[in-house]
Amino acid sequence: MRGIRLLVLSVIWLGSFFLAFDRVNISLAAPGIMSELGFDGMQMGFILSIYYWGYLFGNFSGGIISDQLRLRALSAGLILVWCVLTALTGACHTLWQFGVVRLLFGLSEGATANLMHKLQNNWLLPSERGRAYGIFIGFVYLGVAFGMPLVGWLIKLWDWRAMFYTSALLTLGLVALFSFIIRDHPHEHPWLPDHEKERLRAALAQDRVTFDTPTATTSVPSFWLRVAALARIRPFWFMCIAAFFGAGVYFTNMSWLPGYLVKERGYTVLNSGLYLTIPYLAAFAGMWSAGGLGDRFGNRSLVGLVTGLLTFPALLGFAWSHEVNTTILMMSIVLFLNSASLNGIIVLLFDIIPAEVFGTSVGIVGGLCGGLSGVIGPLMLGYLYDRTGSFFWGFVTLGVGATLGALALIPVIGYEQHIKREKAEKLAVSSIEAIAEIR
Repeated sequence: MRGIRLLVLSVIWLGSFFLAFDRVNISLAAPGIMSELGFDGMQMGFILSIYYWGYLFGNFSGGIISDQLRLRALSAGLILVWCVLTALTGACHTLWQFGVVRLLFGLSEGATANLMHKLQNNWLLPSERGRAYGIFIGFVYLGVAFGMPLVGWLIKLWDWRAMFYTSALLTLGLVALFSFIIRDHPHEHPWLPDHEKERLRAALAQDRVTFDTPTATTSVPSFWLRVAALARIRPFWFMCIAAFFGAGVYFTNMSWLPGYLVKERGYTVLNSGLYLTIPYLAAFAGMWSAGGLGDRFGNRSLVGLVTGLLTFPALLGFAWSHEVNTTILMMSIVLFLNSASLNGIIVLLFDIIPAEVFGTSVGIVGGLCGGLSGVIGPLMLGYLYDRTGSFFWGFVTLGVGATLGALALIPVIGYEQHIKREKAEKLAVSSIEAIAEIR
């Protein structure tokens, strides 16, 4: 991957960096918000989770429209909207103000995330998907790893309100990059050579999964036809279960880890941001490693299963740790395993779902299932913290969920291999026909 394709994908990856940076800055602001405005754990959990109600509907809607509408202009417009809402977060004073702003913020970010998935799918060769998606989500973790120290420094330098205003200004440059560099498809980009366009077209055509409906010849299938096509893929619904529990660990940790380090471990806000750098770099490594393994061995569901099962004992070790170095180590292992498991789940959609319904499938998996877990997880952790005065039982609950999600991938393993065999047979037939034409 090089040249114009690398440039386009780099802008998309930078977008995922800001998706995380503007989402999690409220996590470091949470202790200050609770102190200044007198919110308890349940109220703060509501503020953290209301984002995911918006994310749920936004991601699902973004998946649907990504199969029907132009992506570049819509993505740039939504990024501009979330810049404004980031700034408005710093102007909130009441619980309902936070609720409205964070709900709309989640709506705009959730829709943009799904549009970015669709853009990435349009620009990637089949052999690049695992590692490229690992980089995409890796940039989410980089947004946390490098954004947290910056956020902590801004809060220490001014206050949490000024931090939100500054974050919004930093994100504005992304709007210009999307407008100038991104195109929906490779064949539309004026900077991409013709031979590269043809290579991409041929590779994607050979890897195409059949869209098996009576109206497969229509250019844009209706929403209900897309849902019907997905309903016939039984392993897809097991992937939804796996995504719900796996994303629950992901979203809840992203929402509460900074507050946990401040509230339960007594770290300062600035130190909390600095300590989280290593764990989120480990999460990047987990995404990259799992993507590479899936690309090489072609068994993404097995990668997701194994790493998902190992997440529970890692969460227990994290919850029981007390010394700083041990806490950071165990947190790093948890995020490494969880991100590796999510890579195995999500990249499977690239491999086994027809292109015509890909955006809808991501909307269901990431929007409905992932968004719902993002709503429930932070509320659950805030509730258990209020009831017990500790985060321990919240982490145990997340670990049980990670185990259930991993076990849901067992029926998916055989289906993944079935699709791989079908693609290999299709490629073999195509090669034989090409040789016959030459002769």
